[in-house]
Amino acid sequence: MEQATAASRRVGLVPLRSTPAGPVKLVAIGASTGGIHALGSFFENMKERIAAPILVTQHLPAPFMPVFARQLSTTSGREAVVAEDGMRLQPDQIYVAPGDAHLAVGSIKDRLTVRLEKHRVSSGCMPSVDPMFASAGALLGSAAIGVVLTGMGRDGVEGAAKLVACGGGVYAQDEASCAVWGMPRTVTEAGLVCGVMQPAQIARAIVARAEEAACR
Repeated sequence: MEQATAASRRVGLVPLRSTPAGPVKLVAIGASTGGIHALGSFFENMKERIAAPILVTQHLPAPFMPVFARQLSTTSGREAVVAEDGMRLQPDQIYVAPGDAHLAVGSIKDRLTVRLEKHRVSSGCMPSVDPMFASAGALLGSAAIGVVLTGMGRDGVEGAAKLVACGGGVYAQDEASCAVWGMPRTVTEAGLVCGVMQPAQIARAIVARAEEAACR
């Protein structure tokens, strides 16, 4: 698999950012239209443990979230739960935004926790990817990875900008594999991504970084 690792690499006319190195302490994934299929491909290619919690904000109504979490658990081989405020984040577990609140990252006594928020965001989405990305970057810097999968609109671009400003890295799904290349296109054209790939390739890139960091 060919990966973009330098800012001089380009997708079309858009430069890619350098890929951060070092340990992975959190993976945050945002998706909308077509996201269930994309997430399935992502998790099917991340069977290895990465010793980091995984947050998922998928645009779905709240009543669907318990079934969605069970589906992710089956696909990934990890425990997946609908996030509740104050939950401690555990390595290699998946936390799903509940549908009626934004999923953000908090910290209590140096332990990462779930923080649910219900404020309005510029994208108008509930839940929104922006608070998740922004809070991950603020707490973890380069140890946080953001992933933007298929979806309509621009949700995630403001949070991705904040995550990148804190040293984190963002991957976007490529146009060819997207149902709707809206959210990934927005972050890509904003110059915020370090890689534009299929979901399976993004998963393998994250595993490779986690394994490399563990060997140091």
